[in-house]
Amino acid sequence: MPMKPAGQVLALLRTQPATACAAWGFMCRGAPLNSALGGNCTLTCTTNDGVYLIDVADGGGTDWFIPFASGAARYCDVPSGQPNGTLVVTFPMNGCALEVHPTAAGNRFYHDSDGKHMPVLASAAKCRVEADMYEGPGAKAMSTLSRFPDRRDHDIVGQNFEHTIICVKDGAYWNVYQTAVVTTMNKSTGARSSWQIKDGPPVHLGVFGD
Repeated sequence: MPMKPAGQVLALLRTQPATACAAWGFMCRGAPLNSALGGNCTLTCTTNDGVYLIDVADGGGTDWFIPFASGAARYCDVPSGQPNGTLVVTFPMNGCALEVHPTAAGNRFYHDSDGKHMPVLASAAKCRVEADMYEGPGAKAMSTLSRFPDRRDHDIVGQNFEHTIICVKDGAYWNVYQTAVVTTMNKSTGARSSWQIKDGPPVHLGVFGD
């Protein structure tokens, strides 16, 4: 689908997330994503090389972020009763997992590095999204050269897959969506190319109660 104004697409992500995630690719960035503890945040959206870049800024906002650290499972506590369209975002995943547990006040959202670093918890998970759910057959199998048949192997530097997992509040539930984006770089020119993978991973990954 053709690109639309970034602010319009961010609003659509809140109200029609399945439509937005099926149509466009998203990537999350921002210094708070490396914090020790998650919290509320302000989200802005811009276009970036054919996909939408969601920037996460600390504090003062009505959305929430889960931080990431290699070899850890960092988390964000989100109180129940958030308004419809509230987003919980995190750094894109490539082998990691999202896991959600109940708390006395709401839900604790974990970004589990490599899917192997969750602490032992007394409560059962309300939701867990693992890599084999979001990668799908298209994500890892997609060939760079099939996308760029006029380029030689040695012109392309790698393929970086980014699976952006976004939780969206809807009534008494949270729905979990994703988009898959692949980025390559041509070392001959330095040019980067990004595009959304639409023929592999599912868009809707799960639902759990508030």
